[in-house]
Amino acid sequence: MVKPVLASALGLVALAVACAPTLPDNVPIVTSPRVLAVQASPPEAKPKTVTMFTALVVDENGNVTTPKATWEFCNARNTLANLGVVSNECYVEGDPNLTPIGGGGAATAALPDIACRQFGPDVPVPVMGQPPGRPVDPDTTGGYYQPVSVFLGGVASIYRARLSCGVAGAGPDQAAAYNSRYRANVNPEVASLSALGATWATDTTGKTNTVRTGQKVELQVAWPTCPLVDKCGDGVCGPDETKSGCPADCTSPKGCAGAERFVNFDLVSQQVVDEREGIHVSWFATGGSFDLDRTGSGATDTTTNSQNGWTPPTQKGPAHVWVVLHDDRGGVGWAGYAVQVE
Repeated sequence: MVKPVLASALGLVALAVACAPTLPDNVPIVTSPRVLAVQASPPEAKPKTVTMFTALVVDENGNVTTPKATWEFCNARNTLANLGVVSNECYVEGDPNLTPIGGGGAATAALPDIACRQFGPDVPVPVMGQPPGRPVDPDTTGGYYQPVSVFLGGVASIYRARLSCGVAGAGPDQAAAYNSRYRANVNPEVASLSALGATWATDTTGKTNTVRTGQKVELQVAWPTCPLVDKCGDGVCGPDETKSGCPADCTSPKGCAGAERFVNFDLVSQQVVDEREGIHVSWFATGGSFDLDRTGSGATDTTTNSQNGWTPPTQKGPAHVWVVLHDDRGGVGWAGYAVQVE
């Protein structure tokens, strides 16, 4: 019997094939090799765009591993009867709806040319013997997503890559306004992680951060500050800036690696509206305990940091902490930290 489990802390959907799958009660604590997150670059793209997918795979010793994983596009549309976010077929290795795209810790492939038909606002590909399908409804940010299956050790983790499929349900004027003002998403980045008044060094520096056994520390993760209003010359091509009006920002458009402003099409009012992303944080460690599994800030919260309490292990020795950021449009970013418990 197949039982999908939505692991919202990861931005992934994990599934185990068993009669009664055993899942750890304390999800943030890493006790075996696991996929903590997947990032797409670019994080939002049109069909046929070459995209790189990278997995954060770690083990109970704090190692970031290059796994014997396989990557596949899942082209199966979800059914109305399935309460999961993707079709159950996305979790089954060898399913005919899966298209292999690579192996190891990363994979690079062009997004399927039928992605906006299968998972977007376009008329779906007809299936022999079945009634005509209907276009997929966008999420609350106006997004559509292509499922990507990552198989590791008999478990499938599902990442949903955001698709650029345009806007559905809008008239010509609204569609033109949306297309001229919408800016593709940028992955969020961890600017810093601090504790006890000091900024921690990431594990990429080769340095180790020190804590005391069992002494709770307040961790604060920060991300870049994004402009709340458009200002030419700030390095970000905002919704109301153009190449002709602000060549400094928009000749080679760049986004912001924090909570970005973006435009959405409101189906009720039939108007293009301004919105802002929230940033959500997932916390992981090889030991100890967190006050909360997930923290973060909503779209109306302009703070650029989030706090969480971590009580280190009671035994001395090495430990590891990972922080994963998710924005509301499917962007993902992370950082890891080596810790010595004394």
